[in-house]
Amino acid sequence: MRLTAKPLWLLQCAALLLLLPAGCARPVHQPLTLTIAHINDTHSNLEPVDTGLTLAGVKVKAQLGGFARLKTALDEVRASERNVLALHAGDAVQGTLFFNVFQGKADVAFLNQLDLDAMTLGNHEFDKGPELTGLLAARARFPMLAANLDVSGEPALAGRIRPYVVRLFGRERVGIIGATTPSTPQITTSVGQVVFHEAAPDVAEAVQELRGQGVDKIVVLSHLGFDQDIALAKAVPGIDVIVGGHSHTLLGDPARLATLGLTPAGPYPTEVLGPDNGRVLVVQAWRWGAQLGVLTLSFDAEGEIVGYTARPMLLAGDGFSRDGKPVPKGSPEQAALVAALTASGVARVVAEDAELAKRLEPYARQLDAFRNAQIGARAVVDLIRGTATDPGAIVADAYLAKTPGAQLALLMPGGLRQDLFQGELTLGMVMGVLPFGNTLVSLDVSGTEFTSVLEEAAEFRLKVHPPDGAAGGIDWRKVRVFHAAGFTCTVDPSQPRGSRIGSLRVRQADGSSAVSEYVPINPAATYRLVTNSYLAGGGDGLATLKSAPGVRVDTGYLEHDALAEHLKALGVVEAPQQRRVVLEQGGGTVSVPVLGPVSWLPIRQGQNQDQNQDQNQNQDQDQNQGRGRSGGWSRRRGRTWFRGRRRGRCRARRRGRCRRRGRRRGRGAAAANDQDT
Repeated sequence: MRLTAKPLWLLQCAALLLLLPAGCARPVHQPLTLTIAHINDTHSNLEPVDTGLTLAGVKVKAQLGGFARLKTALDEVRASERNVLALHAGDAVQGTLFFNVFQGKADVAFLNQLDLDAMTLGNHEFDKGPELTGLLAARARFPMLAANLDVSGEPALAGRIRPYVVRLFGRERVGIIGATTPSTPQITTSVGQVVFHEAAPDVAEAVQELRGQGVDKIVVLSHLGFDQDIALAKAVPGIDVIVGGHSHTLLGDPARLATLGLTPAGPYPTEVLGPDNGRVLVVQAWRWGAQLGVLTLSFDAEGEIVGYTARPMLLAGDGFSRDGKPVPKGSPEQAALVAALTASGVARVVAEDAELAKRLEPYARQLDAFRNAQIGARAVVDLIRGTATDPGAIVADAYLAKTPGAQLALLMPGGLRQDLFQGELTLGMVMGVLPFGNTLVSLDVSGTEFTSVLEEAAEFRLKVHPPDGAAGGIDWRKVRVFHAAGFTCTVDPSQPRGSRIGSLRVRQADGSSAVSEYVPINPAATYRLVTNSYLAGGGDGLATLKSAPGVRVDTGYLEHDALAEHLKALGVVEAPQQRRVVLEQGGGTVSVPVLGPVSWLPIRQGQNQDQNQDQNQNQDQDQNQGRGRSGGWSRRRGRTWFRGRRRGRCRARRRGRCRRRGRRRGRGAAAANDQDT
């Protein structure tokens, strides 16, 4: 074969073209099937979380999530699907003792075991300042993303946070853009020199950059919240999928989830029409690793989504408890519960990855020692629930102390599960008082809305836990309504619903605790309330809190952490001395110094105000505790059981023994499952 000589310049150009990167030429795209497996807001829940479900009409607790279970589920997805993108939508830390003790090191170690492709920063990644955020980013074997951050001025983070990353599947590239919470500087301690921007403009700029590089499949990994994700999808063109977090939103089939006693906020995925008339799919996977979101997308050669399948799944163990007692494994009841769980089609039993579970064991063992650690505070009196020394007022004060800007604090008696006894206090004792792992939630409410909340609280307590009947009428000593800080009011249980709360006064903004500094509530004014996440979600019948339209922020701070910090600040812990709630009876005020909540008040019908005040001082240790057999008193439901003589007191020579008995029983009891009891 004869070769024809080519001009030198032509050969040089051909060689140069071979050296050019592929991105310089217009890419030729192919169809792609991509599976996104995602989690969000795991909040240091490395172990499974007890979660209330309804199975076959029975209320039970099931263990959902845990990183060993997540590992198994992710491995199964990777084994069955070819192109898998594993994502975390932020708030990996803050929420359990794993974070308190290991300061994020355990979280990032086990996130690495999940082989994530990317994670966006959540607001709680900044809870200990940018130094810890930088440490997490340095230890992570996956990129941390946030397009709406400028970290160039913060040495701990400069060069460690990317706006986006590109993942390659065959010849097809997928861009993942991070977006974090713009309000982080207002809801965390310090962000250093990090500058936060509104998400939409920076996300739009990142989309344009990626499109300019020939990337036509765009996923936004967001920690903005579900409603904000919807708004982002409508505002920014070119987005295909938004994988979200921050709002702990459960999405899915309402009929199937209803079989588990759960109600979703929308479908999975939620479809939104973008400004370019393109379809945007918005997903989120609830919270705490309880659910793994799985979304399989079919892209055509033009980069358009032409189909998808959705398989969000709650990951459960095969152990259940009912009424505080474990359901025996291998029993017909357990088999029926597993069958009902599986039949839902949105939950299934998943075995834990044995290797990862074994790696977790030494971390869990260290937590046991932490639970016995003293917090640096000493109680000088026994703080007994349902008496004038009820710790509820102290807990409410702790809520306020932990939440800057909050004016009002509210919690219900059912949220306190144990008493605090005289002596050195430990973290384990504090966690026994507040065992549910609730976080503090601040929300803005009007004066009218707050009054409605208190009316709902009174209605719930009187309906679910009515006071006992007694000679001459109701035993008002056993009216227990709510715990308060930052406000005072009267409660008349004899009045109809909507008319029980009176004389509602709020503390002025100067923070004074003097009674003279309380002013009548303004129905039209806005107040910042702090409560726990259970009540903020409508628990104990507080529907007004659930639907309140004002600004709402889940601080992520555990209520037991807030209490431990407050007790440590006090050092010496005494019974509260401020009157906050006054019980009214049939329209006439029965004024007693209620030390915190309206709870098992030591009053007598027919006595006047002065008589009640004088008698209360003597009854705090005697009749305030109620009459039991043998002249003493007992509170079996409260898991504290005192017995004695002479108006409910132990004799002097037995007083120490009596207190010790109460401690053993109070500390050893397990917390009940429902917070409204």
